[in-house]
Amino acid sequence: MPINWALAGPGKIAKQVARDLAGIDRYFFGVASSDPSKAAEFADSYGVQKVFESYQQMFADEAIGAVYIANINPQHYPLAKLALQAGKHVLVEKPFTLNAWQAGELQEIANSNSLVVMEALWSRFLEHWLALPEITKNLGGVKSVEADFSVNISHVERLTDPKLGGGALLDLGVYPLSLIQMLLGKADSIKVRGELQGGVDKNLRAELSYSGAKAIFTTGFDSEGPVEAKIVCSDGHIEIEKNFYEQARMRVFDKEGNQISEITPNHPGRGMQQQFLWFEQVIKEGRLEAEIFTQRDSLDVMEMMDDIRNQLGVIYPGE
Repeated sequence: MPINWALAGPGKIAKQVARDLAGIDRYFFGVASSDPSKAAEFADSYGVQKVFESYQQMFADEAIGAVYIANINPQHYPLAKLALQAGKHVLVEKPFTLNAWQAGELQEIANSNSLVVMEALWSRFLEHWLALPEITKNLGGVKSVEADFSVNISHVERLTDPKLGGGALLDLGVYPLSLIQMLLGKADSIKVRGELQGGVDKNLRAELSYSGAKAIFTTGFDSEGPVEAKIVCSDGHIEIEKNFYEQARMRVFDKEGNQISEITPNHPGRGMQQQFLWFEQVIKEGRLEAEIFTQRDSLDVMEMMDDIRNQLGVIYPGE
């Protein structure tokens, strides 16, 4: 890569990212894990040059310019903070942090040290999501958004454990909520209902109110949902098919219901490399954030997720 990237947390999502990066002939320079054997195995499988014995050792390496944090949710904040304090640019896997306070502190540290810190919400860098602001503007502005990300993965033990940052919202609901935030910003108010399991949300339905607009999203790890999105505008509507957060077909309709255009993204692999390309461009241009996905965008989402969790009574250890 033009920038030497280090990887913290060589788990499932990191493997998907590494495959997509390899598709454009990009590879991580270094990797570290709490389990050194996993780091070594990942390096062998995905062409990583250097295996570090600890995160601290990796962050201290002057050859590394940026770090991708792909660990489980509660580790995002402390590891990103360590990397920033070591002078590295940091891309943090979604959810950015456990709560808005942590997100704000990371952004403050990054800004005060002229470093880039960004949430790896990869969907926002896919072709169809990138096209939405202009399309909705041409359709007279957004009136409502409905989106779902529900899938039956209740067998994943991490999702039911508060100590591991579990719950449907942070892992799944962040996608529809980020879509809504991209189109409408932070809600004026939110009403939510849901079911808990072991102290975390296993499913929920949230209604978001805006001046002149509304949005609804559903999420859960206990049942299969449509995993689609519909955006209604003044002069037409947009449908994003299953799975809306991936490279799904997006169709645009006029006020009479006639299809006027469609986009089906065709990035290599899943398209997860796109966020890295945008991140590198931000650094190259000497900016602190991407205009298409700002620090405020991530903070809005974190603040709304805090509100939703507070209404449901989901509290993580240490909060």
